Amino acid sequence: MIREDLETILGEEFRFLAIKTRERLQLTQKEMSDRLQMSDSSYSDIERGINNPSTLTAVLLLNMQEDPNFFLNTVNEKFQKWYEREMMTV
Repeated sequence: MIREDLETILGEEFRFLAIKTRERLQLTQKEMSDRLQMSDSSYSDIERGINNPSTLTAVLLLNMQEDPNFFLNTVNEKFQKWYEREMMTV
């Protein structure tokens, strides 16, 4: 359950990052999938929240950021909030 919750949070953050990055770079989904070395449908699944990115896709996506630490800090904050909520019920 813990792992699933954290993977859900991470997937949502990567979904948001993928969409915002594509919009910032003014790319189509096809162009974005080409840059990430993946199929169009696999990229679309990330944007729709159907699948989380693979490790390679996540690294390539982070590499497209001006400040990858901003994303990592955001995820860390979300994980901390999740942990605090979970500990309140214990």
